[in-house]
Amino acid sequence: MVMGQPYTYERVLADSLRYPKWDSDGKFPAWWETYLREQGFKAVYCSCSQLPLISTFGGNVVAVLGMNIPSHEASHVVAVDECGVVDPADGAPDHVSLSEYIPSRIAQGVVFDDEFLAVNVPRQQSVAGVT
Repeated sequence: MVMGQPYTYERVLADSLRYPKWDSDGKFPAWWETYLREQGFKAVYCSCSQLPLISTFGGNVVAVLGMNIPSHEASHVVAVDECGVVDPADGAPDHVSLSEYIPSRIAQGVVFDDEFLAVNVPRQQSVAGVT
């Protein structure tokens, strides 16, 4: 979803096997950041206050937003594109508006990361500010 074609779910899943899923401190590293950069995508961390701006880039910038789910003792990531949030969890709808998703997850006790990874997905042209 974040990378577009030809990066199918199956391809990224297979490629992900090359990256460690736990660091020496027992934490789950953001392996996808390294993977995206190795695949030639430009990515930069941005403050979550800028997350609503993703919709203004016409699909050329996609966000990877991380969160902690204390009730499950787990971390989770979603993609945010010009249409809203895409949650890869089983049974999640195709898209949920950002203004609906964030408050509903906070009400469930989810704690969002302070920053998100903005990924330049050059569909038409490069996006200024994402280098």
